[in-house]
Amino acid sequence: MKTLLTLFVLFFLSYPVFSFEWNLEYLKKMNDGCLSTAIENVTLGEAFEYCGCTSHRIYEEFSLDEVLAMYEAETIFSNRVFQKIVKNCNKKIGY
Repeated sequence: MKTLLTLFVLFFLSYPVFSFEWNLEYLKKMNDGCLSTAIENVTLGEAFEYCGCTSHRIYEEFSLDEVLAMYEAETIFSNRVFQKIVKNCNKKIGY
């Protein structure tokens, strides 16, 4: 599942960022990136559940600027709030 998260974040951050505010376009890209990876590891329904959960929770807990800064500093996976999001969303799909 850690590979899934890594690919999710890498795909999301591969798009150029012109603004540091969340908007529908960035959230859709983040969710779509997650889905493209998740469907290789879990069922389609589980992928939608997990990716929707993580996208929503990341949006609620962090600014886009914070996510980018954590990723660049390589601290995103050790961030306690991020880990809690992953743990809770994994529980929703039975992991």
